[in-house]
Amino acid sequence: MLLAPDRFRGGLDAVEVARRLAAGLHLARPDVPVVELPVSGGGDGTAEAAVAAGFRRIELKVCGPAGRPVTAVLAFDGR
Repeated sequence: MLLAPDRFRGGLDAVEVARRLAAGLHLARPDVPVVELPVSGGGDGTAEAAVAAGFRRIELKVCGPAGRPVTAVLAFDGR
C-alpha cells in the first residue's frame, strides 16, 4: 500500500500524516506492506516532504519579507 498524503493544514505535516496512517493500517492489516511517501503541493511542507524522501535538511538565515532575519529550511540532494 502506498501512502502519499499532503499535510493537514493547521494540524499535522505530511510526514506525520503518513506515519499515523501507516500505524492505523498496520493495526487493521498487519500483513499489508506499506510505503510512506509524504508529498507536498509546492507550498508549506515542501522541504519536509523532500527530507522525508531522502534529501538533506539545511537551515539558513535569510532576509524575510519584512527585512528582518528569518530561518529558511531547504532540502538538498547533493547537487
